[in-house]
Amino acid sequence: MSRFSIALLGAMLLLFVGCKKPSAPQPDPIPEPTPVATPTPYPVINVGVFLPLKGLGQGSANEVLNGLTMAVKEVNAGGGVIGHLLRLVVRDTRAETARAEKAARDLVSEDKAVALIGGLSAGSAEAAMAADEMRIPLLALGSTMPGIPSHEPWIFRICQTDFHSARVMAKFAATLGAQRALVIYDPADEFSKTLALDFGKQFKRKPDTRITGEEFATGTVDFTKHLQTVKKKNPDVVYLPLPADQAAPILRKARELGLAMPFLGTANWDSLEFPPMVGDSGNNTYFPGRFNPDGPSDAVQLFLEGYERKNGNLPSASAAMGYDALVVLADAIRRANSTAPEKLREALASTQAFPGLTGDITTDPELARTQFVPLLKLDAGKISFLEMIETD
Repeated sequence: MSRFSIALLGAMLLLFVGCKKPSAPQPDPIPEPTPVATPTPYPVINVGVFLPLKGLGQGSANEVLNGLTMAVKEVNAGGGVIGHLLRLVVRDTRAETARAEKAARDLVSEDKAVALIGGLSAGSAEAAMAADEMRIPLLALGSTMPGIPSHEPWIFRICQTDFHSARVMAKFAATLGAQRALVIYDPADEFSKTLALDFGKQFKRKPDTRITGEEFATGTVDFTKHLQTVKKKNPDVVYLPLPADQAAPILRKARELGLAMPFLGTANWDSLEFPPMVGDSGNNTYFPGRFNPDGPSDAVQLFLEGYERKNGNLPSASAAMGYDALVVLADAIRRANSTAPEKLREALASTQAFPGLTGDITTDPELARTQFVPLLKLDAGKISFLEMIETD
């Protein structure tokens, strides 16, 4: 190739390079995102709940659950307890004895519940025995019999004993001007017999009063004969120290036979199930309450407002009892600073004058003194608050 050709080729290369567009500036490389740490979930404490959500007592049981749920949300919103959130683990007993005991055992063995809350129906006693055997604290809803927790150290009540309720009804009978009272009871049943004896002791304190008893055998279905005796004696008041489901047929038969006098009952009648059980036969009946919705405390009013806002109806005594059971347990866990069974049991056993919705709660029966008990009246299918009765 001639020198001229080489020179021409070089000039063309220079021209080509000179005409090439400059490359656009490259952006700085995007840094890889730093992985966001997955937040560690709050540890939880399982609280076992066994209730008859279906079957006999399901209305009250669901109210209890509403109260428990409301209390759990409030406790957790306030930071939980000892660095943990509370979680309800619920099992339905369907008001069956075997299911209640199994529920209590499964809540502990399978669900690792640190404490139990429950009762209200068949199997409550068996579940309590299982809790005592497993050495797991149980807050027994509606358990009013004497002997808890002195005979069952792992079982705790959060309501007044039968002694209080029976004496209250005897005092109320006096305010009605009653001088002659008759008690229909089952002497073979500890619950019925205990209340009958306490009612009688209190009623006889007033001068010029008389009280008689009409006993019936366990399993009695037809009370016509017993009520005919009541009709002959014509007392001013009749006291039925019986659960609601057992008292209901007696009341219906009594009204059918023309017995119009006031009938007095137990705190067990303060339930959603009782009014439909008795219908119009429940008119002119009175019984002690577990919760005073007209209570003056700010806590009661806040509970009423919050419950109605969430559920669309005012709470029953069962809802208030559920709420109280949970906050009493949460308080015990805080004071124990532990969920170890023995420490938790000791904390629950030392609960004294805890300000609950249902009144001041003291678990030690030797120290528990209920100053006032709500008196309720059933009329036209509705339970209403009547007055507060002072206890001795």
